[in-house]
Amino acid sequence: MQAQHSTSSQIIQYTMTKIEESFFEIGSQIEFSFAEIDKFIDSIFLFPFEQVTHTIESKLELPQFPEFSMSEIDYSQQILDSLKPLVNQITKNRIEIKEQKGTQTFFEQKIIEEKEESNKEKNILNMEIDSQNQQIKQSDSILNEVKCIKNIISKQKEVLQVENEQKQLEQQLMMNEQFQFQLIYDSSQQFLQCYAIVFNKDGSIMITADSNLIKIWNFEQGRFKLSNSYTGHTNPIYCLVCSKKTNNFISGCSYYKIICWQQINQNEWKCSQPFQQHSDGVNCLLLNKQEDQLISGGLDYHIIVWQVDFMKNHLAYLYSLDNHSNSVCSLSFNQSETLLASCGFHEFIIWEKGLQGKLKLKYKQDVSSGYKIHFINDQQFIWVTKDKQNEVFQQNSNKTITLINNNECDDDFLFPIIHNKDRNVILVRHKHHIYLIRELKDGIFNILASLNCQTPDTYGTMTNNGQYLVFWDQKQEKYSSYEILYK
Repeated sequence: MQAQHSTSSQIIQYTMTKIEESFFEIGSQIEFSFAEIDKFIDSIFLFPFEQVTHTIESKLELPQFPEFSMSEIDYSQQILDSLKPLVNQITKNRIEIKEQKGTQTFFEQKIIEEKEESNKEKNILNMEIDSQNQQIKQSDSILNEVKCIKNIISKQKEVLQVENEQKQLEQQLMMNEQFQFQLIYDSSQQFLQCYAIVFNKDGSIMITADSNLIKIWNFEQGRFKLSNSYTGHTNPIYCLVCSKKTNNFISGCSYYKIICWQQINQNEWKCSQPFQQHSDGVNCLLLNKQEDQLISGGLDYHIIVWQVDFMKNHLAYLYSLDNHSNSVCSLSFNQSETLLASCGFHEFIIWEKGLQGKLKLKYKQDVSSGYKIHFINDQQFIWVTKDKQNEVFQQNSNKTITLINNNECDDDFLFPIIHNKDRNVILVRHKHHIYLIRELKDGIFNILASLNCQTPDTYGTMTNNGQYLVFWDQKQEKYSSYEILYK
């Protein structure tokens, strides 16, 4: 019995040893087989991913294990059968992992390649853009040079044009030597400003301003002598207008007051009370032909229409025209007095007589700076610039009269345009010069003569018969009288 027990123990011990050897052998074979499988899988993933098929698994076989036999018990087939599913599962897992790694590696490689390609394209595009920008810069540089050349040529043309115009003007003045301003008298000194001068109906009396004083002069053949002085205004007198029918005149000052004056004997005048309808200085005065209405323009942007009674030496307010957006500097009726032109700093307005003779707005035009306007007939008027342009504009025909070039100063409005229809001459002061202008038959304006006063602060007028020019200038601080010698 003991012998049999001993034999069984030996068999068990032997069996256990064989089993351990078999497991060790199987483990070694499995490790070797998986190593071979990994090599095979790695070799598969050396090819492009899209060439991989799903037949890989069919090419993998379970490794063959050496069998060992026992007379009593054979475990090899059982062990083999039990390990085969495990081996296949492990193999599949490894293949799937390799596939995922291969897919990821392939797409990463694709992304890297596409990124490199995109970077190359970007670099090429940037190079092209840089090239185009360089060409644009070169083109801009060329265009700027061309513009500079054009500007230089344009300026040269303007200079040549001005020079030609000045030469033509000089030639024109030389041809018109028979038209001259001949000095008659310049011995009356006055230190305070004289902004306005007018003559009575027959030219025997000259009225001037000496700041806020009124001066009455006896005038004969270009010479004048002081007759009397009057204080009526408390501020500088800006404008005067004299009746052509009676010995009456009207004055307006810088402090909104208008005063009527009437001659009571040969050497004495009386003034009215001040008429105060403007709220600021009075720049200009205009009488109609019947002398029953006065038009006044002011610094307050308003035009006031007054009824005049020279017998009573009185004004009565009628109505106001309020369409100006700046100071009213100049007024003029057309020949038939159906239209009134008024000039502001950057605009002029045409007013038309409506029902019962009341003026109403007809036309308004914004223009460059200018102060003086004057109708020369029913449909045409002259407008004079104030700034550094040297032009007198004739409305409706777009014609200009080129004046002597002067960029030193602006023009001043306190020397109104004088038009003598009988002699067909227009007197215009522009900056330093006083011009005598005539309209020819073809509508062209011709400068007959010019006088350089060497200052823009010159204020004066021409006698009603167009024979004498009288002005006061701030540079010499005195009055000067010239006879106008016609052809």
